[in-house]
Amino acid sequence: MNSKISKYGIYAIIALWGVACFTFFHFAYRHHLFYEEQNQLFLLTSDYVATYFNKPAWLACLAGDFLTSLYYYLFAGPAILTAMLLVAGDVLRRSLQKAGIRHGCFFVAIVVMTILAVMSLKTEFRLSSIMAVIIGGALFLCVSFFQIHKQPWCIIVDVIAVAFAHWVAGVGAMVYAILAVIRALVRREPWRWCSLALPFVPIIISLLTVNYYTLKPSDSILYPGVGKLTMPNLELERQLAVEDEYYFGNYEEVERLVESNDKPSLHELFFYNLVSAQKDMLPDRLMKYRPNELGTFEKIGPDTHILTTKRMHELYWLIGDMTYTERAAMLANVFSPSNRNVKMIKCLAETSKVSGNDKAAEKFLRLLDNTLIYGKWAERTRMDVSGKYADKAKMINTKDSIKTGDNAYPILCELLESNPNNTIALDYLLCSDLLLKDLKTFKRDYDHFCGNKPRLKKLYQQALMIYLAASETPVEQWSEYIKDEHELQRFMMYNSHRGDPAFSDTYWYYYDKMKLNK
Repeated sequence: MNSKISKYGIYAIIALWGVACFTFFHFAYRHHLFYEEQNQLFLLTSDYVATYFNKPAWLACLAGDFLTSLYYYLFAGPAILTAMLLVAGDVLRRSLQKAGIRHGCFFVAIVVMTILAVMSLKTEFRLSSIMAVIIGGALFLCVSFFQIHKQPWCIIVDVIAVAFAHWVAGVGAMVYAILAVIRALVRREPWRWCSLALPFVPIIISLLTVNYYTLKPSDSILYPGVGKLTMPNLELERQLAVEDEYYFGNYEEVERLVESNDKPSLHELFFYNLVSAQKDMLPDRLMKYRPNELGTFEKIGPDTHILTTKRMHELYWLIGDMTYTERAAMLANVFSPSNRNVKMIKCLAETSKVSGNDKAAEKFLRLLDNTLIYGKWAERTRMDVSGKYADKAKMINTKDSIKTGDNAYPILCELLESNPNNTIALDYLLCSDLLLKDLKTFKRDYDHFCGNKPRLKKLYQQALMIYLAASETPVEQWSEYIKDEHELQRFMMYNSHRGDPAFSDTYWYYYDKMKLNK
C-alpha cells in the first residue's frame, strides 16, 4: 500500500513539474521559442527532407525541426517542449529500470528533464537534441525488450544498435551506449567488460565519416548539439517580445511594453521609434529616452549583434528603400542557422512584390507554399487585395545611383527626392541629424525638404532656435522659421538657466548636456 502511495506521489511530482515547465515557457519565455521557429524554414518537400541525410542524427533533426515549425502557434511551443521533456524523462526512467536499476530511476529522470529544460533556455539549443535523447533511449528499450542481452552475442547487436543510433540520432548513440554499459555492469553479464568499448563506437564512426558529413569528429559525436546550463535571459525575452509584437502589427502593445520599462534597451527603442514614425510622432518622442536608437547609424558586419542584423530590414521597409530592405534580409539569412529564416523569406517576397519583380516574388512564395504554416500567407500576398504593395511602391527610391556601405543619409535624401511626401523618411533624416548634434546639416536638410511645407514639430522648432541664435540671425528673420511663441518664451527662460534639469525634455538640454553615442 505504501509503495503505491509513494508511486502516486512521484507521478504527482512529475505532473507538477510538467505544469511548472509549461507555465514558465508559456508566460515568461514563449518569445524565445517563437524566435527559434522564425530562425528556420521547414519545407514539406522530398528535396528538403533529403538534405537531412547530409548530417548525422537525421531522424532526430527532422522530427525536432518539424515540431519546432509548430512553435508559430501561441500554446504550441511550450506544450511541445514540455511534452518532449516529459517523454525524454519517461524513456530514460524505463531504460534505467530495464537496465536493472531498482531505485532512483524517477529521481534521475527528473534531474535529466530539468537539465534539458535549463539548456532549452538558450535559443541555440534545438529541440532535435531532446529528440536525440528520446530516440537513443527508445532504441535501447526496443533492443532490451527482446532480452538479447542474455545471449553471448549481444555485444554485436549493441555495436550495430549504437552505429544505427549515431546515424538516426547523433548524440543519442552515446545515450544508448551508456545505458548498455549500465545494464552490463548492473546485471554482471560475463561479457560486461567488452561493453565498456561501446562509447568508443560513435567516436570511430565520426572519424570514418568526417569527409562525408564535413563535421569535426567532436561535433559529429554530439550532433545536433549539447547545450549549456544557463540562467533565464528575461531581458532578451522582453526584447524579443517587443520585436514580435511589432512583427504581428500590435503597435499599441509595442508602446505599452516599452513605456512600462524604466530603461528600455536600444533594441526595444528601435521598434518603438518605428511605431512612432508611422503615427507621425517620431520627433515628439525622440527626446523621451536617452540614448535612443533609430537604426540609421548602424553598420552591418561580422561583429554586428545578431538582433541588430535581423531587425534592419524593418527600417528600410518602413522608409521605402526596397534595395536595402532586400540586402538587409539577405544578410539576416546569411547569419541564420542553415541560412534559413522564414521572416526574411517573407520579407524578400514582399520586397519583390513592391519592386514589381513578380518572378522573384514567386520564387520565395513557392517556398512558403511548401510550409505547414505560411501557405495561406503566400496566397494572400499573391493576390494583394488590399493594395498594400501598390501603395508601398509609391515610396520607392527612383534615383539612379550606386551606394556602398550602410550610410543611411544618402538613402533618406534620395527617397525624399523621389517622393517629397515621404514624411517618415523626412523625420528619420532630420532626427538623425539632431541626434548627431549636426545643426548645420539639419538646417540645410530642413530648408531643402521643408522649405515649401514647414514641418512644425516642437523638436524641430527647438533645434532651429539653437541654430538661429548661434548664427546670430537677426531677430526679425526668426519669424520665418519659429512659429511656436510658447517654445520661444521657454527658450529665453532656458538661456537664463542653461543645463537646468527642468528642461530635460527639450532638445536644448540634449544639445548642451548629452554625450553622443559611440
